[in-house]
Amino acid sequence: MKIDKVTLRDLFEIHKLEQRVFKEDAFAKDLIKKLIQRNSFFLKMEKSVFKKKIIGFVIVVKDREDRVNIVNFLIKPQYQNKGFGSLLLKHVLYEVKQLREIKKIILNVKINNNIAIKLYEKFSFNIIEKLENYYVSKESAFLMELDIEDF
Repeated sequence: MKIDKVTLRDLFEIHKLEQRVFKEDAFAKDLIKKLIQRNSFFLKMEKSVFKKKIIGFVIVVKDREDRVNIVNFLIKPQYQNKGFGSLLLKHVLYEVKQLREIKKIILNVKINNNIAIKLYEKFSFNIIEKLENYYVSKESAFLMELDIEDF
């Protein structure tokens, strides 16, 4: 297993995976491309057998001077509940902790995504509020937050 930066060469595979998992709530291909070009904190997790295969990715943006937002976190369904999400999230938290000015991490998660909620709670994220009709699909989300010093 390898965690590395996403490049423009990964755009097609990332976008395809995003659409397959998030369906109508998926990011547009142009937005993903902009995030790859602008953001140095767009990481992929690859499984290597003969050919590298992306099994997950995370997009983190700095939205305030002291805070980052995990705007997207995805592990392919067939790799969920096998420790890959924990491995990727642990890596992200370690990297964020190196940024001394960052005090908090936030994220949004669908209220019915119990697998993801359990993962985030395992890493001390707390539910702050419920956001009604948050997604394009009109599903609601929980806003979750982690004080980085708690990790």
